[in-house]
Amino acid sequence: MNEKQPLNQRKELASMTYAALASMSDGVVVNDIQGQVITFNRAAARILKLLPEEVIGKSVKTLFEPYAARGRMAITEAMRRLYADPYSYGHSGQPAETIIEVGGRFIQARLSPVLTDVGEFLGVVTLLRDITREVEAERSRSDFVSNISHELRLPLTAIKGYCDLLLQDADELGEERLGFLKIVQQNADHLVALINDLLDISRVESYRLNLNIQRVRIDQVIRDAAEAIQPLCGQRGLRLTLDIEPNVPPVLGDRERLKQVVMNLVNHACRVTPSGGRITMALSGSEEGVRVDISDMGTPISPEDKERIFERFHRSEDAVSYEVRGTGLELPVAKMLVEIHGGRLWVESGIESNGVGNTFTFILPTRVDIPQDVSPELEEPTSPRTILVVEDDLDIAQLIALQLRREGFEVLTTAYGEEAISLTQTHNIDLITLDMMLPDINGMEVLHQIKTNPQTADIPVIIVSVLLPDQTGGAEQSVVDHITKPFAFEKLMESIRRTLDGQA
Repeated sequence: MNEKQPLNQRKELASMTYAALASMSDGVVVNDIQGQVITFNRAAARILKLLPEEVIGKSVKTLFEPYAARGRMAITEAMRRLYADPYSYGHSGQPAETIIEVGGRFIQARLSPVLTDVGEFLGVVTLLRDITREVEAERSRSDFVSNISHELRLPLTAIKGYCDLLLQDADELGEERLGFLKIVQQNADHLVALINDLLDISRVESYRLNLNIQRVRIDQVIRDAAEAIQPLCGQRGLRLTLDIEPNVPPVLGDRERLKQVVMNLVNHACRVTPSGGRITMALSGSEEGVRVDISDMGTPISPEDKERIFERFHRSEDAVSYEVRGTGLELPVAKMLVEIHGGRLWVESGIESNGVGNTFTFILPTRVDIPQDVSPELEEPTSPRTILVVEDDLDIAQLIALQLRREGFEVLTTAYGEEAISLTQTHNIDLITLDMMLPDINGMEVLHQIKTNPQTADIPVIIVSVLLPDQTGGAEQSVVDHITKPFAFEKLMESIRRTLDGQA
Protein backbone atom coordinates (compact mmCIF):
# COMPACT_ATOMS: atom_id res chain seq x y z
CA MET A 1 0.00 0.00 0.00
CA ASN A 2 1.34 3.45 -0.96
CA GLU A 3 2.05 5.48 2.21
CA LYS A 4 1.71 8.70 0.19
CA GLN A 5 -1.98 8.06 -0.49
CA PRO A 6 -4.45 10.07 1.60
CA LEU A 7 -5.62 8.30 4.74
CA ASN A 8 -9.23 8.04 3.55
CA GLN A 9 -8.13 6.38 0.27
CA ARG A 10 -6.01 3.85 2.17
CA LYS A 11 -8.92 3.03 4.46
CA GLU A 12 -11.23 2.61 1.47
CA LEU A 13 -8.71 0.34 -0.27
CA ALA A 14 -8.27 -1.77 2.88
CA SER A 15 -12.05 -2.04 3.24
CA MET A 16 -12.41 -3.18 -0.39
CA THR A 17 -9.64 -5.73 0.05
CA TYR A 18 -11.31 -7.12 3.16
CA ALA A 19 -14.71 -7.28 1.42
CA ALA A 20 -13.18 -9.02 -1.60
CA LEU A 21 -11.54 -11.67 0.59
CA ALA A 22 -14.74 -12.17 2.56
CA SER A 23 -16.82 -12.70 -0.60
CA MET A 24 -14.47 -15.27 -2.19
CA SER A 25 -15.69 -18.86 -2.42
CA ASP A 26 -12.11 -20.13 -2.03
CA GLY A 27 -10.49 -20.09 1.38
CA VAL A 28 -7.56 -17.71 1.84
CA VAL A 29 -4.97 -18.05 4.60
CA VAL A 30 -2.05 -15.62 4.80
CA ASN A 31 0.80 -16.06 7.26
CA ASP A 32 3.73 -13.72 7.84
CA ILE A 33 7.47 -14.47 7.76
CA GLN A 34 7.27 -15.84 11.33
CA GLY A 35 4.62 -18.33 10.24
CA GLN A 36 1.78 -16.68 12.14
CA VAL A 37 -1.67 -16.41 10.53
CA ILE A 38 -2.59 -12.78 9.76
CA THR A 39 -5.51 -13.29 7.33
CA PHE A 40 -8.22 -15.99 7.50
CA ASN A 41 -11.32 -15.35 5.38
CA ARG A 42 -14.87 -16.70 5.82
CA ALA A 43 -14.46 -19.43 3.22
CA ALA A 44 -11.32 -20.74 4.96
CA ALA A 45 -13.23 -20.80 8.25
CA ARG A 46 -16.06 -22.76 6.62
CA ILE A 47 -13.75 -25.21 4.84
CA LEU A 48 -11.50 -25.93 7.84
CA LYS A 49 -14.34 -25.62 10.38
CA LEU A 50 -12.40 -23.15 12.50
CA LEU A 51 -13.28 -19.72 13.86
CA PRO A 52 -11.01 -16.80 12.85
CA GLU A 53 -10.38 -15.94 16.51
CA GLU A 54 -9.04 -19.49 17.00
CA VAL A 55 -6.49 -19.00 14.23
CA ILE A 56 -5.37 -15.38 13.90
CA GLY A 57 -1.99 -14.84 15.52
CA LYS A 58 -1.23 -18.55 15.86
CA SER A 59 1.26 -20.70 13.93
CA VAL A 60 -0.02 -21.85 10.56
CA LYS A 61 1.16 -25.38 11.42
CA THR A 62 -1.67 -25.72 13.95
CA LEU A 63 -4.22 -25.45 11.12
CA PHE A 64 -3.29 -28.80 9.62
CA GLU A 65 -2.35 -30.90 12.68
CA PRO A 66 -5.80 -32.60 13.04
CA TYR A 67 -5.94 -33.84 9.45
CA ALA A 68 -4.95 -37.10 7.72
CA ALA A 69 -1.24 -37.89 7.62
CA ARG A 70 -0.89 -37.84 3.84
CA GLY A 71 -1.99 -34.23 3.36
CA ARG A 72 -0.54 -32.99 6.63
CA MET A 73 2.95 -34.29 5.78
CA ALA A 74 2.83 -32.87 2.26
CA ILE A 75 1.56 -29.41 3.20
CA THR A 76 3.94 -29.09 6.15
CA GLU A 77 6.92 -29.95 3.97
CA ALA A 78 5.76 -27.60 1.19
CA MET A 79 5.46 -24.81 3.75
CA ARG A 80 8.95 -25.53 5.07
CA ARG A 81 10.44 -25.42 1.56
CA LEU A 82 8.67 -22.14 0.80
CA TYR A 83 10.14 -20.50 3.88
CA ALA A 84 13.58 -21.95 3.14
CA ASP A 85 13.61 -20.79 -0.49
CA PRO A 86 10.61 -18.63 -1.47
CA TYR A 87 12.26 -17.24 -4.59
CA SER A 88 12.44 -20.50 -6.53
CA TYR A 89 8.65 -20.72 -6.34
CA GLY A 90 8.20 -17.03 -7.04
CA HIS A 91 10.33 -17.02 -10.19
CA SER A 92 8.76 -20.14 -11.66
CA GLY A 93 5.25 -18.98 -10.89
CA GLN A 94 4.30 -22.54 -9.93
CA PRO A 95 2.66 -22.85 -6.50
CA ALA A 96 3.18 -25.85 -4.24
CA GLU A 97 0.03 -27.95 -4.30
CA THR A 98 -1.36 -30.77 -2.17
CA ILE A 99 -4.63 -32.27 -0.95
CA ILE A 100 -5.80 -32.49 2.66
CA GLU A 101 -8.73 -34.53 3.97
CA VAL A 102 -11.05 -32.68 6.32
CA GLY A 103 -13.87 -34.69 7.89
CA GLY A 104 -14.59 -36.78 4.80
CA ARG A 105 -14.13 -33.83 2.43
CA PHE A 106 -11.10 -33.21 0.22
CA ILE A 107 -9.51 -29.78 0.08
CA GLN A 108 -6.98 -28.66 -2.51
CA ALA A 109 -4.35 -26.41 -0.95
CA ARG A 110 -2.13 -24.22 -3.15
CA LEU A 111 0.73 -22.42 -1.44
CA SER A 112 2.59 -19.45 -2.92
CA PRO A 113 5.11 -16.96 -1.52
CA VAL A 114 4.08 -13.34 -1.06
CA LEU A 115 6.76 -11.22 -2.76
CA THR A 116 6.91 -7.47 -3.32
CA ASP A 117 7.90 -5.91 -6.64
CA VAL A 118 11.47 -5.66 -5.39
CA GLY A 119 11.56 -9.29 -4.24
CA GLU A 120 11.03 -8.83 -0.51
CA PHE A 121 9.52 -11.97 1.06
CA LEU A 122 6.50 -11.12 3.23
CA GLY A 123 5.01 -14.53 3.94
CA VAL A 124 2.91 -17.30 2.38
CA VAL A 125 -0.62 -17.30 1.00
CA THR A 126 -2.60 -20.56 0.90
CA LEU A 127 -5.69 -20.94 -1.29
CA LEU A 128 -8.14 -23.66 -0.22
CA ARG A 129 -10.77 -25.16 -2.53
CA ASP A 130 -13.25 -27.96 -1.79
CA ILE A 131 -12.78 -30.62 -4.51
CA THR A 132 -14.85 -33.38 -2.89
CA ARG A 133 -17.09 -33.74 -5.96
CA GLU A 134 -14.09 -34.15 -8.24
CA VAL A 135 -12.62 -36.75 -5.89
CA GLU A 136 -15.91 -38.67 -5.80
CA ALA A 137 -15.98 -38.70 -9.61
CA GLU A 138 -12.40 -39.95 -9.62
CA ARG A 139 -13.35 -42.65 -7.14
CA SER A 140 -16.12 -43.88 -9.44
CA ARG A 141 -13.54 -44.30 -12.19
CA SER A 142 -11.18 -45.89 -9.68
CA ASP A 143 -13.85 -48.40 -8.65
CA PHE A 144 -14.23 -49.47 -12.29
CA VAL A 145 -10.46 -49.97 -12.66
CA SER A 146 -10.36 -51.83 -9.33
CA ASN A 147 -13.22 -54.18 -10.25
CA ILE A 148 -11.65 -55.07 -13.60
CA SER A 149 -8.30 -55.63 -11.91
CA HIS A 150 -9.85 -57.96 -9.36
CA GLU A 151 -11.46 -60.04 -12.11
CA LEU A 152 -8.02 -60.43 -13.70
CA ARG A 153 -6.29 -61.32 -10.43
CA LEU A 154 -8.13 -64.59 -9.86
CA PRO A 155 -7.08 -66.44 -13.05
CA LEU A 156 -3.59 -64.92 -12.80
CA THR A 157 -3.21 -66.39 -9.31
CA ALA A 158 -3.80 -69.89 -10.68
CA ILE A 159 -1.57 -69.31 -13.74
CA LYS A 160 1.32 -68.04 -11.63
CA GLY A 161 0.94 -70.70 -8.97
CA TYR A 162 0.91 -73.67 -11.33
CA CYS A 163 3.77 -72.24 -13.39
CA ASP A 164 5.85 -71.95 -10.23
CA LEU A 165 4.88 -75.47 -9.27
CA LEU A 166 5.84 -76.94 -12.66
CA LEU A 167 9.14 -75.08 -12.65
CA GLN A 168 10.03 -76.80 -9.37
CA ASP A 169 10.19 -80.03 -11.40
CA ALA A 170 12.16 -78.49 -14.26
CA ASP A 171 14.38 -81.59 -14.62
CA GLU A 172 11.41 -83.58 -15.90
CA LEU A 173 10.64 -81.03 -18.65
CA GLY A 174 12.35 -80.88 -21.99
CA GLU A 175 14.38 -77.79 -22.83
CA GLU A 176 11.79 -76.54 -25.31
CA ARG A 177 8.84 -76.98 -22.91
CA LEU A 178 10.81 -75.40 -20.10
CA GLY A 179 11.39 -72.37 -22.34
CA PHE A 180 7.68 -72.14 -23.12
CA LEU A 181 6.80 -72.35 -19.44
CA LYS A 182 9.24 -69.57 -18.53
CA ILE A 183 7.64 -67.34 -21.19
CA VAL A 184 4.22 -67.95 -19.61
CA GLN A 185 5.65 -67.18 -16.17
CA GLN A 186 7.36 -63.97 -17.33
CA ASN A 187 4.22 -62.68 -19.01
CA ALA A 188 2.08 -63.54 -15.99
CA ASP A 189 4.53 -61.66 -13.76
CA HIS A 190 4.39 -58.71 -16.16
CA LEU A 191 0.57 -58.64 -16.03
CA VAL A 192 0.59 -58.82 -12.24
CA ALA A 193 3.05 -55.90 -12.05
CA LEU A 194 0.91 -53.89 -14.48
CA ILE A 195 -2.28 -54.55 -12.49
CA ASN A 196 -0.56 -53.62 -9.23
CA ASP A 197 0.74 -50.35 -10.69
CA LEU A 198 -2.66 -49.47 -12.14
CA LEU A 199 -4.29 -50.11 -8.76
CA ASP A 200 -1.66 -48.00 -6.97
CA ILE A 201 -2.22 -45.06 -9.32
CA SER A 202 -5.98 -45.45 -9.02
CA ARG A 203 -5.83 -45.53 -5.20
CA VAL A 204 -3.50 -42.52 -5.01
CA GLU A 205 -5.68 -40.44 -7.34
CA SER A 206 -8.86 -41.33 -5.46
CA TYR A 207 -7.17 -40.67 -2.09
CA ARG A 208 -7.68 -44.25 -0.89
CA LEU A 209 -4.04 -45.13 -0.37
CA ASN A 210 -3.54 -45.47 3.36
CA LEU A 211 0.01 -45.09 4.67
CA ASN A 212 1.39 -47.06 7.59
CA ILE A 213 3.43 -44.21 9.05
CA GLN A 214 6.44 -45.25 11.12
CA ARG A 215 10.13 -44.56 11.62
CA VAL A 216 12.02 -45.72 8.50
CA ARG A 217 15.76 -46.12 7.95
CA ILE A 218 16.29 -45.47 4.26
CA ASP A 219 19.75 -47.10 4.32
CA GLN A 220 18.10 -50.42 5.18
CA VAL A 221 15.45 -49.88 2.50
CA ILE A 222 18.20 -49.39 -0.09
CA ARG A 223 20.08 -52.51 1.06
CA ASP A 224 16.88 -54.58 0.87
CA ALA A 225 16.16 -53.27 -2.62
CA ALA A 226 19.74 -53.98 -3.71
CA GLU A 227 19.48 -57.55 -2.44
CA ALA A 228 16.19 -58.04 -4.31
CA ILE A 229 17.52 -56.66 -7.62
CA GLN A 230 20.93 -58.36 -7.47
CA PRO A 231 19.83 -61.62 -9.20
CA LEU A 232 18.45 -59.67 -12.16
CA CYS A 233 21.63 -57.60 -12.36
CA GLY A 234 23.63 -60.83 -12.37
CA GLN A 235 21.55 -62.25 -15.22
CA ARG A 236 22.16 -59.15 -17.32
CA GLY A 237 25.84 -58.71 -16.44
CA LEU A 238 25.29 -55.42 -14.60
CA ARG A 239 27.41 -54.18 -11.71
CA LEU A 240 25.44 -52.80 -8.78
CA THR A 241 27.27 -50.51 -6.35
CA LEU A 242 26.08 -48.88 -3.13
CA ASP A 243 27.32 -45.55 -1.81
CA ILE A 244 25.66 -45.10 1.59
CA GLU A 245 26.64 -42.22 3.83
CA PRO A 246 26.76 -43.25 7.51
CA ASN A 247 24.49 -41.79 10.19
CA VAL A 248 21.79 -40.54 7.82
CA PRO A 249 18.74 -39.72 10.00
CA PRO A 250 15.46 -41.63 9.68
CA VAL A 251 12.36 -40.44 7.88
CA LEU A 252 8.71 -40.76 8.79
CA GLY A 253 6.76 -42.78 6.25
CA ASP A 254 5.42 -46.10 5.02
CA ARG A 255 8.36 -48.51 4.77
CA GLU A 256 6.83 -50.77 2.12
CA ARG A 257 5.80 -47.83 -0.05
CA LEU A 258 9.25 -46.25 0.21
CA LYS A 259 10.81 -49.58 -0.72
CA GLN A 260 8.44 -49.65 -3.70
CA VAL A 261 9.80 -46.25 -4.79
CA VAL A 262 13.40 -47.49 -4.65
CA MET A 263 12.53 -50.78 -6.39
CA ASN A 264 10.69 -48.97 -9.19
CA LEU A 265 13.65 -46.68 -9.82
CA VAL A 266 16.31 -49.41 -9.68
CA ASN A 267 14.18 -51.68 -11.88
CA HIS A 268 14.01 -48.87 -14.40
CA ALA A 269 17.77 -48.42 -14.17
CA CYS A 270 18.26 -52.15 -14.73
CA ARG A 271 15.93 -52.08 -17.71
CA VAL A 272 17.69 -49.24 -19.54
CA THR A 273 21.32 -50.04 -18.72
CA PRO A 274 23.04 -52.14 -21.41
CA SER A 275 24.72 -55.41 -20.49
CA GLY A 276 28.07 -54.83 -18.79
CA GLY A 277 27.00 -51.44 -17.43
CA ARG A 278 26.80 -50.16 -13.88
CA ILE A 279 23.99 -49.02 -11.59
CA THR A 280 24.73 -46.91 -8.52
CA MET A 281 22.44 -46.48 -5.52
CA ALA A 282 23.54 -43.60 -3.27
CA LEU A 283 22.22 -42.26 0.02
CA SER A 284 23.24 -38.99 1.65
CA GLY A 285 21.97 -36.25 3.92
CA SER A 286 21.09 -32.81 2.59
CA GLU A 287 19.73 -29.53 3.90
CA GLU A 288 16.25 -30.59 2.82
CA GLY A 289 16.41 -34.08 4.31
CA VAL A 290 17.46 -37.53 3.11
CA ARG A 291 18.61 -37.74 -0.51
CA VAL A 292 18.62 -40.89 -2.66
CA ASP A 293 20.30 -40.99 -6.10
CA ILE A 294 19.93 -43.93 -8.49
CA SER A 295 22.17 -43.66 -11.54
CA ASP A 296 22.10 -45.78 -14.69
CA MET A 297 24.17 -45.99 -17.88
CA GLY A 298 21.25 -45.87 -20.29
CA THR A 299 20.81 -43.47 -23.18
CA PRO A 300 20.74 -39.89 -21.80
CA ILE A 301 17.20 -38.53 -21.68
CA SER A 302 16.59 -35.72 -24.15
CA PRO A 303 15.24 -32.36 -22.89
CA GLU A 304 11.90 -33.12 -24.56
CA ASP A 305 11.56 -36.52 -22.91
CA LYS A 306 12.73 -35.16 -19.57
CA GLU A 307 9.49 -33.17 -19.31
CA ARG A 308 7.40 -36.28 -20.00
CA ILE A 309 9.39 -39.07 -18.35
CA PHE A 310 6.94 -39.28 -15.43
CA GLU A 311 3.87 -39.55 -17.66
CA ARG A 312 2.07 -42.90 -17.73
CA PHE A 313 3.19 -45.33 -20.44
CA HIS A 314 5.55 -42.73 -21.85
CA ARG A 315 8.15 -44.16 -24.23
CA SER A 316 10.77 -41.98 -25.86
CA GLU A 317 10.83 -41.86 -29.65
CA ASP A 318 14.38 -43.19 -29.83
CA ALA A 319 13.79 -45.94 -27.24
CA VAL A 320 15.29 -49.31 -28.06
CA SER A 321 14.04 -52.76 -27.15
CA TYR A 322 15.37 -53.83 -23.78
CA GLU A 323 15.64 -57.33 -22.41
CA VAL A 324 13.75 -56.41 -19.23
CA ARG A 325 10.30 -54.99 -19.83
CA GLY A 326 8.73 -52.38 -17.60
CA THR A 327 5.05 -51.65 -17.07
CA GLY A 328 5.39 -48.04 -18.19
CA LEU A 329 4.09 -47.02 -14.77
CA GLU A 330 7.14 -47.47 -12.52
CA LEU A 331 8.20 -43.83 -12.69
CA PRO A 332 4.72 -42.23 -12.33
CA VAL A 333 3.99 -44.47 -9.32
CA ALA A 334 7.35 -43.63 -7.74
CA LYS A 335 6.75 -39.90 -8.17
CA MET A 336 3.27 -40.09 -6.64
CA LEU A 337 4.50 -42.07 -3.64
CA VAL A 338 7.39 -39.68 -2.99
CA GLU A 339 5.09 -36.66 -3.16
CA ILE A 340 2.51 -38.05 -0.73
CA HIS A 341 5.43 -38.43 1.72
CA GLY A 342 6.11 -34.70 1.40
CA GLY A 343 9.15 -35.23 -0.85
CA ARG A 344 10.03 -34.59 -4.47
CA LEU A 345 11.47 -36.66 -7.31
CA TRP A 346 13.27 -35.51 -10.45
CA VAL A 347 15.74 -36.71 -13.09
CA GLU A 348 19.05 -35.27 -14.31
CA SER A 349 20.24 -36.34 -17.73
CA GLY A 350 23.84 -37.09 -18.66
CA ILE A 351 23.38 -34.60 -21.50
CA GLU A 352 23.40 -31.79 -18.94
CA SER A 353 26.74 -32.87 -17.46
CA ASN A 354 28.43 -34.06 -20.66
CA GLY A 355 28.29 -37.57 -19.26
CA VAL A 356 26.42 -40.80 -19.88
CA GLY A 357 23.28 -42.20 -18.35
CA ASN A 358 20.77 -40.52 -16.07
CA THR A 359 20.28 -40.00 -12.35
CA PHE A 360 16.89 -40.17 -10.65
CA THR A 361 16.88 -38.33 -7.33
CA PHE A 362 14.33 -38.04 -4.57
CA ILE A 363 14.48 -36.17 -1.28
CA LEU A 364 12.38 -36.92 1.79
CA PRO A 365 12.08 -34.68 4.86
CA THR A 366 13.76 -36.07 7.97
CA ARG A 367 12.19 -36.64 11.35
CA VAL A 368 14.67 -36.63 14.21
CA ASP A 369 12.26 -36.89 17.16
CA ILE A 370 11.00 -40.42 16.53
CA PRO A 371 11.39 -43.19 19.14
CA GLN A 372 13.60 -46.13 18.24
CA ASP A 373 11.95 -49.36 17.09
CA VAL A 374 12.61 -52.67 18.85
CA SER A 375 12.65 -55.81 16.70
CA PRO A 376 12.69 -59.04 18.79
CA GLU A 377 14.48 -62.05 17.35
CA LEU A 378 12.25 -64.92 16.25
CA GLU A 379 12.84 -68.59 16.94
CA GLU A 380 12.26 -71.45 14.52
CA PRO A 381 9.14 -73.57 15.16
CA THR A 382 9.88 -76.89 16.81
CA SER A 383 6.91 -78.98 15.62
CA PRO A 384 4.53 -79.23 12.62
CA ARG A 385 1.48 -76.98 12.72
CA THR A 386 -2.03 -77.39 11.28
CA ILE A 387 -3.25 -74.75 8.85
CA LEU A 388 -6.86 -74.37 7.72
CA VAL A 389 -7.17 -73.09 4.14
CA VAL A 390 -10.58 -71.49 3.52
CA GLU A 391 -10.77 -70.91 -0.25
CA ASP A 392 -13.70 -71.31 -2.66
CA ASP A 393 -11.55 -71.55 -5.81
CA LEU A 394 -10.61 -75.24 -6.01
CA ASP A 395 -7.47 -74.68 -8.10
CA ILE A 396 -6.05 -72.10 -5.71
CA ALA A 397 -7.02 -74.16 -2.64
CA GLN A 398 -5.23 -77.22 -4.00
CA LEU A 399 -2.19 -75.12 -4.91
CA ILE A 400 -1.88 -73.56 -1.43
CA ALA A 401 -2.44 -76.93 0.27
CA LEU A 402 0.15 -78.69 -1.90
CA GLN A 403 2.77 -76.04 -1.25
CA LEU A 404 2.10 -76.00 2.50
CA ARG A 405 2.36 -79.78 2.75
CA ARG A 406 5.71 -79.58 0.97
CA GLU A 407 6.77 -77.17 3.70
CA GLY A 408 5.88 -79.74 6.36
CA PHE A 409 2.52 -78.40 7.55
CA GLU A 410 -0.67 -80.35 8.20
CA VAL A 411 -3.41 -78.84 6.01
CA LEU A 412 -7.22 -78.83 6.10
CA THR A 413 -9.19 -77.20 3.26
CA THR A 414 -12.77 -76.06 2.80
CA ALA A 415 -14.65 -73.82 0.41
CA TYR A 416 -17.44 -72.99 2.89
CA GLY A 417 -17.51 -70.54 5.78
CA GLU A 418 -19.84 -72.61 7.98
CA GLU A 419 -17.61 -75.66 7.64
CA ALA A 420 -14.54 -73.54 8.43
CA ILE A 421 -16.13 -72.41 11.71
CA SER A 422 -16.98 -76.03 12.58
CA LEU A 423 -13.42 -77.21 11.83
CA THR A 424 -11.95 -74.61 14.19
CA GLN A 425 -14.06 -76.09 17.00
CA THR A 426 -13.28 -79.76 16.29
CA HIS A 427 -9.61 -79.56 15.32
CA ASN A 428 -6.50 -77.99 16.83
CA ILE A 429 -5.94 -75.23 14.23
CA ASP A 430 -2.75 -73.17 14.47
CA LEU A 431 -3.49 -70.69 11.66
CA ILE A 432 -6.19 -69.89 9.08
CA THR A 433 -5.85 -68.49 5.57
CA LEU A 434 -9.22 -66.95 4.75
CA ASP A 435 -10.75 -65.94 1.44
CA MET A 436 -13.33 -63.18 1.86
CA MET A 437 -15.66 -64.26 -0.97
CA LEU A 438 -17.27 -67.62 -0.09
CA PRO A 439 -20.38 -69.34 -1.51
CA ASP A 440 -22.40 -69.54 1.75
CA ILE A 441 -21.38 -66.81 4.23
CA ASN A 442 -18.77 -64.13 3.54
CA GLY A 443 -15.33 -63.99 5.09
CA MET A 444 -16.28 -61.12 7.41
CA GLU A 445 -18.93 -63.29 9.09
CA VAL A 446 -16.49 -66.20 9.40
CA LEU A 447 -13.91 -63.89 10.96
CA HIS A 448 -16.49 -62.41 13.34
CA GLN A 449 -17.64 -65.82 14.61
CA ILE A 450 -14.09 -67.08 15.06
CA LYS A 451 -12.92 -64.00 16.95
CA THR A 452 -15.98 -63.73 19.21
CA ASN A 453 -15.73 -67.38 20.33
CA PRO A 454 -13.31 -67.65 23.29
CA GLN A 455 -12.36 -71.14 22.11
CA THR A 456 -11.09 -69.90 18.74
CA ALA A 457 -10.42 -66.19 19.26
CA ASP A 458 -6.64 -66.66 19.54
CA ILE A 459 -6.24 -68.45 16.20
CA PRO A 460 -4.30 -66.09 13.88
CA VAL A 461 -5.98 -65.36 10.55
CA ILE A 462 -4.36 -64.28 7.28
CA ILE A 463 -6.72 -62.92 4.64
CA VAL A 464 -5.95 -64.22 1.13
CA SER A 465 -8.31 -62.43 -1.24
CA VAL A 466 -8.73 -60.43 -4.43
CA LEU A 467 -10.16 -57.67 -2.22
CA LEU A 468 -7.80 -54.88 -1.21
CA PRO A 469 -7.33 -54.09 2.51
CA ASP A 470 -9.57 -51.01 2.30
CA GLN A 471 -12.43 -53.13 0.87
CA THR A 472 -12.75 -55.59 3.77
CA GLY A 473 -14.83 -53.41 6.08
CA GLY A 474 -12.37 -53.10 8.95
CA ALA A 475 -11.31 -56.76 8.97
CA GLU A 476 -7.67 -55.65 9.16
CA GLN A 477 -8.07 -55.01 12.88
CA SER A 478 -8.74 -58.72 13.53
CA VAL A 479 -6.14 -60.34 11.24
CA VAL A 480 -2.37 -60.60 11.28
CA ASP A 481 -1.85 -60.00 7.55
CA HIS A 482 -3.60 -59.41 4.25
CA ILE A 483 -2.25 -61.11 1.09
CA THR A 484 -3.80 -59.81 -2.12
CA LYS A 485 -4.28 -62.15 -5.08
CA PRO A 486 -2.40 -62.85 -7.23
CA PHE A 487 0.52 -63.46 -4.91
CA ALA A 488 3.85 -65.22 -4.83
CA PHE A 489 3.68 -68.26 -2.55
CA GLU A 490 6.90 -67.12 -0.87
CA LYS A 491 5.05 -64.04 0.38
CA LEU A 492 2.29 -66.14 1.96
CA MET A 493 4.88 -68.55 3.39
CA GLU A 494 6.86 -65.68 4.90
CA SER A 495 3.71 -64.32 6.57
CA ILE A 496 2.75 -67.75 7.94
CA ARG A 497 6.19 -68.44 9.38
CA ARG A 498 6.47 -64.94 10.86
CA THR A 499 3.09 -65.38 12.56
CA LEU A 500 3.72 -68.89 13.89
CA ASP A 501 7.26 -68.05 14.98
CA GLY A 502 5.90 -65.16 16.99
CA GLN A 503 3.69 -67.58 18.90
CA ALA A 504 6.48 -70.04 19.69
